[in-house]
Amino acid sequence: MTDLTRTNELMQKKGVCIFAGMIAEGQESGDILAVTGNHLLGYLPPDAIITDAYAHVKTASDAATTATLKLGTASGGAQLFPAVSVKTTGKKGVFAGQVMTDTGVELWLGLAVAGAATEIGEYLVVVEYVEYTKNTGEYTAV
Repeated sequence: MTDLTRTNELMQKKGVCIFAGMIAEGQESGDILAVTGNHLLGYLPPDAIITDAYAHVKTASDAATTATLKLGTASGGAQLFPAVSVKTTGKKGVFAGQVMTDTGVELWLGLAVAGAATEIGEYLVVVEYVEYTKNTGEYTAV
C-alpha cells in the first residue's frame, strides 16, 4: 500500500500573477515611446513560471504598411510569442510555451509600425505567471 501522506509545503495554494500594460502607438505609455523598436516593459520576478502571454488589440492600427508586435524576455526576442499583426482587434499571439524566470527576467515588446496611420493602435499586453515559492497560506484538501 502506498503512503498518501503529503508535505504541507507542496499542497499550499499559489496565486496567479498578471502583468498588464496598455501600449498606444506613437504615445508615451509607461515611460516608453511606442514606436518601431524594442522596448523594455518591465521585469518579472525570480522563481516564477510564465504560463501565458498575449496581446489584446483594443484599437487596430491602420498603418499603411506594417503593424506588428512580439513579446520576449530579451531585446529583439520572441520567447513568449512571435510577431503578430495588430491591424485587427481581439486577442493576438500564440504563446510559445512556459518559461522559467530563474533569477528574474526582463519583459520586452518588439514593435514594428511603418507607413502613414490615421488611427492610433492600442494594445493591452498581458503576461500571466505563478511565483511558485510564494503561497496564499491555504492548503488543498484531498
